[in-house]
Amino acid sequence: MTEPLALAGIRVLDLTELLPGPFATQMLADMGADIIKIERPGVGDSARNMLPGTFRMVNRGKRSVELDLKSPDGREALLRLVKQADILVEGYRPGVMKRLGADYATLKAIAPGLIYASISGFGQTGPLRDIPGHDLNYNAVAGVLALCGSADGPPEQAVGVPVADLSGSLYTVTSILAALMLRQKTGQGQYLDVSITDAVFTMVGPRLGSVQDTPGYGKKDVLCRTGYGIYETRDARHIAIGAIEDHFWARLVKVLDIPLLQEARFAKSAQRWKAVDDLEPLIRARIREHSHDEWIEILNRNDVPVTTVTTLATVFEDPQLVERGMILQGDGMRYVNYPVPMEGVDAARHGAPHSLGQDNAAILGAAGFTPEQIAALSKVSAA
Repeated sequence: MTEPLALAGIRVLDLTELLPGPFATQMLADMGADIIKIERPGVGDSARNMLPGTFRMVNRGKRSVELDLKSPDGREALLRLVKQADILVEGYRPGVMKRLGADYATLKAIAPGLIYASISGFGQTGPLRDIPGHDLNYNAVAGVLALCGSADGPPEQAVGVPVADLSGSLYTVTSILAALMLRQKTGQGQYLDVSITDAVFTMVGPRLGSVQDTPGYGKKDVLCRTGYGIYETRDARHIAIGAIEDHFWARLVKVLDIPLLQEARFAKSAQRWKAVDDLEPLIRARIREHSHDEWIEILNRNDVPVTTVTTLATVFEDPQLVERGMILQGDGMRYVNYPVPMEGVDAARHGAPHSLGQDNAAILGAAGFTPEQIAALSKVSAA
């Protein structure tokens, strides 16, 4: 691309691992920011070895520097880099950065314009702040798991996509961009306390409106709506039908040609949803009478919301995603593009993630360290 990137000239120090932090800084990289990934000497981001595919997906184009932040020299190196940075994103447990002498109060004194984002599972305050957790735990607290599993049973399984982690990523990026805008007006940075649990809780918010408005509203009301679900076809494939509004329901009813569904009492959503146990088996039986391709053609022709349930094995070939430019190819791997076509953002320019410590010499040398000092900084601490 020839136009300037939105965040060109913005430098980010990335002290995060696994998914929430790296996904956030990857978005900033797509927008043109220079991401310097600070990693543990000899080990690096745990995802490098544990989840190499995930690591490659969310660390493309980032530069890597090894620093032992537990050592005085490593901390001094970080302080030098902070003076040249606009943003720092860290994903340690609350209190760790303070113990390392790199908390916001300390860094603000040497870099008043620094935007400092701490991503943690439960935030910097509250009774859960110090306990470890993962996406499953955050979804449990925020009410997401209360909406999972069978409609009448307990939450028996996790969400297939790590929605809590990624919610934290999205709110991190949104807040950082707002903080950059404010810094243009005030010249000052700020501290961002990003709780992954709080972030995903906002995604539950729209459901909670119905809970408060409708007595007895619960999981079944969310998961079981007549004409709105995943249906198996005759050839053992699946389609998703979204006839939730009354006008779409009327079109679906016409296509299915089932007498009970045609009764006027089910024309309004509130009434047919109450009868879901009686109506859904009829719909499912009818859908099993024809193949996937037949239903896609029939329902599309009648303007009923329907789509194929794409599998993970075929998602990279999905015509809609391909046409939208969502699939990137490089370094022997397919990647997911930034989802909003716009000027100033270019995810396709990234190469593979840099190897651990690949940029030690360039970045630390530019910060004033000698080759001997750089070699010492990248060694694993004896502790």
